[in-house]
Amino acid sequence: MIANGKSIIGILAVACMFFMFSACSAMQVEENKDETSEQNVIEEPESIPEPTLEPEPAVEIIPLKELEEWDLVLITDSSGWGVAQVYGEVVAEDTGKIVNVRDLWEGGFEAGLMLEILQGKYTGGNIKLEKLPDYIKEAEVVVFWGNPRMSKNEDAPGDWECTPPGPWFVNECSPETFAVYKDHVKQVFELILELRGGQPTIIRTYDSYNPLINQFREAGVYEECKQCWAYFNDAYRQAAEEMNIPIAPVAEIWNGLDWTIDPVDDLGYTSDGIHPNQLGAEVIAQALRELGYDPVLP
Repeated sequence: MIANGKSIIGILAVACMFFMFSACSAMQVEENKDETSEQNVIEEPESIPEPTLEPEPAVEIIPLKELEEWDLVLITDSSGWGVAQVYGEVVAEDTGKIVNVRDLWEGGFEAGLMLEILQGKYTGGNIKLEKLPDYIKEAEVVVFWGNPRMSKNEDAPGDWECTPPGPWFVNECSPETFAVYKDHVKQVFELILELRGGQPTIIRTYDSYNPLINQFREAGVYEECKQCWAYFNDAYRQAAEEMNIPIAPVAEIWNGLDWTIDPVDDLGYTSDGIHPNQLGAEVIAQALRELGYDPVLP
């Protein structure tokens, strides 16, 4: 019996030890589980406020009357010979400003070329033209004129030649021939205003006189060339008016309303039969002067 009792006591002891071991193991597992849970907790980051965009500083608009000096840029074809200097003197006299003149006329200058320059597409290598956008940015006064040579309307290209030195002919010429020209001129004025960045700017232009009236008559193309010349002047004038750019009526002053006056033989306005002499330059400058000095608003 004692032996059997000892056996029973041994069995109970072993069972007790097993139970205690199991309980301790379970407690350890539970502790590990708790630690693991704590380790796997991902703390939510503190919310980061979205950056607030600082408003761009307002451009300071400086009234022209507050400036002591004005920069004047003239960019035209050779019809602007001598005009920049005379006009600059006129502006200075009328306003009391110091006027710094940049005379950038260029022979045969096209409105399409001006557009390329202002769009940053010019690759011709003329440093003066490459710097033109920078000059315009600083110019309180800008005078522009360009011819329609690079503004071809593919739907109505026209077939005409009424500019020096000839030979002159008109096989096809209509208002539609100059539709792209009109668009190019409008874009030029838009880009000038854009370059000026909202600053008040005196933008002026003029239409194109014709120095060849008597030569057209002699060549038998007077009516045809007169009409074609009027078409591209009308397109230019419409572009200026739609952009609210004051335009001097140089064609009317030099050629009359009906293109009957020859400015070479009848008025003596040219130095070589084509380009303005001193008198001719003064006449154009005076026409610009009469437009006044109100700035063009964007």
